[in-house]
Amino acid sequence: MKKITSCMVLLSVIVLGGCKPDVREGQAQQSSEPEVTQVTVSNRESEPSSEPTEESADELVFDQHDYQYDVVTGATQTTFGTTPPALYSETEKKAKMFWSNQPPLGLLKGDYYKNEGQFTGGNYGIVEIVTAENEGRILDVEFTEFASEPYYDTRYSGVNKRLSDYAFFQASNTRTDSTLVTVVNGITYLEKQMRDENRVTGDFYTVKGSSTSARDGFMPLAAALDNAIRKPTTTKYQGYAEELESGLIGRLEVITTDGKIEEVYYDEYFGDTEEKIKDPLLKPYYRQSKYYSLSYQEKMGNEFIDFSDQLVSEIKQTQSLSLANATLEKHPSYEVYQKLAEHLKLDE
Repeated sequence: MKKITSCMVLLSVIVLGGCKPDVREGQAQQSSEPEVTQVTVSNRESEPSSEPTEESADELVFDQHDYQYDVVTGATQTTFGTTPPALYSETEKKAKMFWSNQPPLGLLKGDYYKNEGQFTGGNYGIVEIVTAENEGRILDVEFTEFASEPYYDTRYSGVNKRLSDYAFFQASNTRTDSTLVTVVNGITYLEKQMRDENRVTGDFYTVKGSSTSARDGFMPLAAALDNAIRKPTTTKYQGYAEELESGLIGRLEVITTDGKIEEVYYDEYFGDTEEKIKDPLLKPYYRQSKYYSLSYQEKMGNEFIDFSDQLVSEIKQTQSLSLANATLEKHPSYEVYQKLAEHLKLDE
């Protein structure tokens, strides 16, 4: 449930690339086309061992989908706002495209670092890094991007691109017919490289057709944390995510500094495929989250947002995950929250 904030954790806000207006419909952004290489991307080596320990980072499970990407080592040509002739029918394209909103499943604990700032087009990025405590080894990197305000399609002004239906909005444009990728593909591929290579500086491959956010926002924001993440910090992260019987994923994250709870995030992610989701009424929201899905909020109102915000406020006020709040306890998500909270030990 990452939100845009006006202050930084550990570092000051860095403004990258200026505050240029978002590219408007019918305009094009172009750059020289770098050499393209095709790669197969898989996270299957991250599967848990047959005998995982309760608090081992190796038990984390990332997105298990196999991808075929055209990747580049530079910025790629983009033509925002254009609508070229369709190469596929809607059904054909849906079958060919895949991206994942799945957070790492399991228990993640370690030192926590964060950087955020505005970058090209007025978009806003947040980079969070968790390292093995006192080791500096990267366990996870997560990038959150919010669309600029204003955005040329006002529905998406200030919207979380990863956990709303923004990627479906991209996929619906024939401009992505040739690449078959969305911004989420670009984000998750770069995150994987940083985890696997235990670095946030230097050049990385980016997905052809989805490199702007990665190169203009993600990479500079992450690189600015390079010195910090190699040093111990009193700011700690504990997070736990679990796939539920409903086909959704519950996720609870807690960030402490010197033992004090500073930030809490609670969200429920709809599965990556419609088939995973048991409730037919929830299937349309796949690859989104309850907190950030625009269409879910339009259908259900802000009841989940209100619950999550009240939950977070109560935890920060009481400095405890064990709550006694009758209003919260009535909400159907409270039982999920309790189940997740059992895996976090904040007194350590």
